[in-house]
Amino acid sequence: MQKGISYFFGYKNISKEERVKLIKDGGFDCVITSQDERFNEQNGDINFQVELFKRYGLKLSSLHNQYITSELPNFWLDNEIGDKLERNLIKDLETAKQFGFKCVVVHMMGTYNEIGKERLKRVLSKCEELDVPIAIENIDYQHPFIDIFENFNSPYLKFCYDSGHNNCFDKEFNYLEKYGDKLICLHLHDNDGTADQHTLARFGTIDWETLAKKLAKLDLSNVSLDYEMLMKVNGNVDAKQCIQETKEMADKLESAIKKYQNQ
Repeated sequence: MQKGISYFFGYKNISKEERVKLIKDGGFDCVITSQDERFNEQNGDINFQVELFKRYGLKLSSLHNQYITSELPNFWLDNEIGDKLERNLIKDLETAKQFGFKCVVVHMMGTYNEIGKERLKRVLSKCEELDVPIAIENIDYQHPFIDIFENFNSPYLKFCYDSGHNNCFDKEFNYLEKYGDKLICLHLHDNDGTADQHTLARFGTIDWETLAKKLAKLDLSNVSLDYEMLMKVNGNVDAKQCIQETKEMADKLESAIKKYQNQ
């Protein structure tokens, strides 16, 4: 399986190019990133990022939708912020098409209604036009995630499974069993169950063996093992060690998935 990691994985004391070199030398195949301009100083703009990734032979996985969490409920409201959210999502789809990202990952918050439904229809129409899907991520609210999948049946409406969110927000809810047929990408990371820490397995409580069993039941032919690391709990792990341990997590998970696929 292909293995990826977030371009920014939690360390601000290293250069942009050094970060990419660590990712490549660490054995990763691909990266996940965002074109959010608020992080340009940290990451560079999207043109710079893609050029850097290509220089080091890294493939593009998912592109995360640019967003401000407090604004997200406005997607379901008839106002200027809601209009901006729709425009930003379409802009991200166009960027994904331009550079070859496989999907745009989206956070959805707020109350499902006709206003947002019409917005989503327009977004999915753009997805079809560009042949780029959106992937709704499980976050800390089951709704409107569930409402969206109950009301839309589009080949361009996909699912991004976030292991850390599932572990600390709604551990008993089996997203992969219910929505695994829509899975297109993964955001893998761990936490201790109390907060969204985006950290390594040794600092967390996720049962990765059980997760491997769930993933083994799904079609993973076009799904890479992508790790969205931010190292909010790191125990003084440096950047190189973070990359090494994340790759070890990915290799171990792949082995477990293959084991259960062959049973």
